[in-house]
Amino acid sequence: MSTKTGKVARIFINYSKKGGAYAAALLDELLSNRFGEEEIFRASRSIAPGSDYSESILECVAGCEVLLVIVDADWTKRFTPQAYDANRKEDWVSREIEEAFKHGKVVIPVLLSGAERLDGSPLHGAAADVARLQYLRFDYRNIHQDVRFMYEQLVKICPGLKAV
Repeated sequence: MSTKTGKVARIFINYSKKGGAYAAALLDELLSNRFGEEEIFRASRSIAPGSDYSESILECVAGCEVLLVIVDADWTKRFTPQAYDANRKEDWVSREIEEAFKHGKVVIPVLLSGAERLDGSPLHGAAADVARLQYLRFDYRNIHQDVRFMYEQLVKICPGLKAV
């Protein structure tokens, strides 16, 4: 096992370092406080030093129950056909989403402040599939209300989650 806790987390936070990283860190903190750090996977916190990054990510996506896709205001720009083809090899955001779909995981877009409801028509790859999914909001103006609703929804999807 290549995570710090030696356990595969139920909730995997998918985000881009170019957008949404701070929101992902805050969401990680809030969800970890509620459900325990071992239940939440965020690559920069959860992968053990010296572990193979690729193997760790793929193992954790395959083992999670839910993949939360952090969608910032510029998220769709990274998934136009041109941008998608140009960045395909380094694009872990897409790869994680594709792996989650491949393994039948629940994928939930989490729209941040300024992110509009997703429109799949201009999107390419896994992003087009994400655009069809019901989303949650995580807005800086309503953090407590949004995260409480998120807690409720995650417990419905993952009944084994318990408040710490």
